[in-house]
Amino acid sequence: MQNSLISSKQIIEPYSIRISSRAKYIRLNVSLAKGLVVVVPKSMSRRQIDKLIPEFVREKKHWINSAFEKLRAQKPEIPVIEHCLLPEQVILKALEQTFTIDYSHCPDDTMSVVQQDYYSLKICGNLHNKTEVFNLLEQFFKGYSRPYLKKRLDELSQKHCLPYNRLSIRAQKTRWGSCSSRKNINLNYRLLFIDKELMDYILLHELSHTIHMNHSRAFWTTLEALLSGARKKDKQVNLASKTLPCWIFYK
Repeated sequence: MQNSLISSKQIIEPYSIRISSRAKYIRLNVSLAKGLVVVVPKSMSRRQIDKLIPEFVREKKHWINSAFEKLRAQKPEIPVIEHCLLPEQVILKALEQTFTIDYSHCPDDTMSVVQQDYYSLKICGNLHNKTEVFNLLEQFFKGYSRPYLKKRLDELSQKHCLPYNRLSIRAQKTRWGSCSSRKNINLNYRLLFIDKELMDYILLHELSHTIHMNHSRAFWTTLEALLSGARKKDKQVNLASKTLPCWIFYK
């Protein structure tokens, strides 16, 4: 059943309410794209929602403010596109691979990217259209990342007896990964652009969510058992997006 979305009055923090048939209790989701979303069980009546949710949001005010501050700190400052040059190299730190890129300017041709050999790409088309060039690079590396991310995720899943259901590769702007209540894992292709140990941390983080669907003490205990110093890695990952090349943010 699809979840319904209901607008709410702005009390302390602007928020929306999403009624979920899978939710068992009230929870909060924060993102820069959607803002604050209060997820409530389908079993709650309209009267209960109107009575309980405003007070619930007020009680969680400090947590909400802290969560948004953390998100804004993670969001990299995106430069003006004119200042972002077409890359001659693409370095995949997690794989220790470096791609070289050749360009052929053909204003009337459809944009295309061809893998000439193992670590060489050729892009043809209107090179003045930087956004389209960056889109091509994203499409290529998104597809390129899948077998590597799946192989590593499967290795860690089997090693730690943490099975998952399905893997999807995405290009999210503010998230490295996520795990649904059905144990479906989403991973950001940009994980290949950060150090392997940080990539592994993200994979273990999402695999831990197959047991604990929150960031409770039990979740961190589980993750620390899998990877010593997990909280330190979490802080390092928050800064990793600032090391990504500028072209990666244009879509």
